[in-house]
Amino acid sequence: MEFTVERSLRRRGTWWMGWGLVALTGALVWLIGSLGGDVSGPAGVAAVSAWAVWHGWRELHKARRPFRLRIDRYGITLHDAALSWEQIDAVALWHAAVDSDTTPPAPRLVLWTAPGVMLPRKQERTYDGRNRYTLVDCADLDQGVPQLTAALADHAGARFETAPRAVRLPIPVTVAGPESSFPGGERTFTADEGAGRRMAVWTMLALLCSAVFTSLYVYLLSHPEKADYEAGTGIPLTVLVLAAVVFWIQARSSYVRWRKPLRLRIGAAGIGMREVAGEERYFQWAHIADVTVRRQPLSPGLQPRLTVWPLPGTHAGDHPSHLSDGHRAYVLDRLDRLPGGMEAVVPVLRAYAGERYAETA
Repeated sequence: MEFTVERSLRRRGTWWMGWGLVALTGALVWLIGSLGGDVSGPAGVAAVSAWAVWHGWRELHKARRPFRLRIDRYGITLHDAALSWEQIDAVALWHAAVDSDTTPPAPRLVLWTAPGVMLPRKQERTYDGRNRYTLVDCADLDQGVPQLTAALADHAGARFETAPRAVRLPIPVTVAGPESSFPGGERTFTADEGAGRRMAVWTMLALLCSAVFTSLYVYLLSHPEKADYEAGTGIPLTVLVLAAVVFWIQARSSYVRWRKPLRLRIGAAGIGMREVAGEERYFQWAHIADVTVRRQPLSPGLQPRLTVWPLPGTHAGDHPSHLSDGHRAYVLDRLDRLPGGMEAVVPVLRAYAGERYAETA
């Protein structure tokens, strides 16, 4: 499969140059009309417009340069080099860290060459000493990331790095999944199983305090001669009000945990986890590269956490929990919060995930 970038760059370059020239013309007319007065406004607009024109020209210049990226069973062919799969150590989609309020950008296609193999382009610095090169920004491709991912999955095999090597060495994307069903079908692990009983207890206590407070308050209103506040008559009312407020808050919290508790479900279709009162985050096995149960360096505490590493090109619009060596990771939660903890969850997870499960560390 062959990938090109000319049309996308040409579109962006034309857009930048077109609007830049329009704004620059208007700024020049404004500047001429403002001669002898304050010219800071039109001068600033002219400077920004000139930058837009320059940026558009640069995009068009890049589009005119030859570019070729072909991925097939023989290897990867570029406009200035050709590498067989034996000369390639790994290839991956590299994601950059961004603010959670912005849309995640498209990844970059990066390649690690085998020892002794070089490309006629700038080599990037890496902490592990491997030879890494950026081939293309996927946002510039006329074809989408799913098409690129499909081509890499078909031809790169185990050289397609879908998770950090600290998690596991690359394996083919078509790994074995949950072919055999786990006894009992889909397994669900739900925390706060006693939330319903606690809600009933807190509600009864809240109703009792509210009833006693109301009765005492009505009695004092109807018998004002009994209301000696200097002697401390108001203390029981204050205590009853505070107790009722606390009990109602606890009752509401228990109700939320009863209706939408922390839940993990693992089945033949995929794995999903829902935080308390939140929406479930669900991943299909076909979109998962690896599943790990280990302590995350960026997560507080020492308890191992369930982490999903999605295949490149999937869940592109979701913000990951963190990035590790350019790969997206979604931390679901600590397993010690679920009934049975790791001892109960890990065997089920291993049975369903198949080769997607990386051993616990």
